[in-house]
Amino acid sequence: LILVLVAALCSAEIVLPDNLNDIQDIPAVKERCQKKGSPDTYDRIKAAAKETKTCLQGKINPDQIKSELDEAKKTGSMDEVFGKYCKKRPEIKECVLRTVNISKECLEENEKTALDNAIRVIDEILDFACFRDGDRLAMFVAEGGVECISSRKDQIKDCVNATLKIDVSGLSLTSLPTSLPSLGVDKKKCDDFGKIQECVVTDLENHCKDTTPSNIVDALFKFIKKTGCKNLKQR
Repeated sequence: LILVLVAALCSAEIVLPDNLNDIQDIPAVKERCQKKGSPDTYDRIKAAAKETKTCLQGKINPDQIKSELDEAKKTGSMDEVFGKYCKKRPEIKECVLRTVNISKECLEENEKTALDNAIRVIDEILDFACFRDGDRLAMFVAEGGVECISSRKDQIKDCVNATLKIDVSGLSLTSLPTSLPSLGVDKKKCDDFGKIQECVVTDLENHCKDTTPSNIVDALFKFIKKTGCKNLKQR
């Protein structure tokens, strides 16, 4: 979620691994690439991941963003900070696509289509978040959304785990699954997303001091579901 990302940024909790260029083999990805790609595809993905990290570090500094937001809170000008970084969306996307484009060599045709759709959805989510130069993000932060999301992050993970039956609490590059799921979107995934939405929004409604954060999160969930699941036939 973009708002969870904002919460992490405001808490300066986002860390790009220093050893990304020496990333250990990820069996699930390596196996897929050996089957679908060329012999050097996986190595090129790792090299691209290093380039992506360097590129992102040149665009986003969590400590600097937090410092800018702290200062902006004093004058009520957080929208200016978010507007500044919202304008960097095309540059940030270009950083990420360096890795994404190579990774397509490891995917089935339907998964490539699903990945392209996912990128489109992410673009639209960022447009949603950056509406009026980040007005929604500024409102979310101003009404205690960061503090609420941060304090309820374990419960949010529980919402995901309860629906998808996976433990996301300890997910890292050293504890990845041994096989990769399909990237395709189907009715079950959309239904599961709806269950996660209900769980997360209800928790925030009950524990945030103000209703604004939960309302914005709910609107974001609805936007994602409408955008990502709109081509599925209703049963």
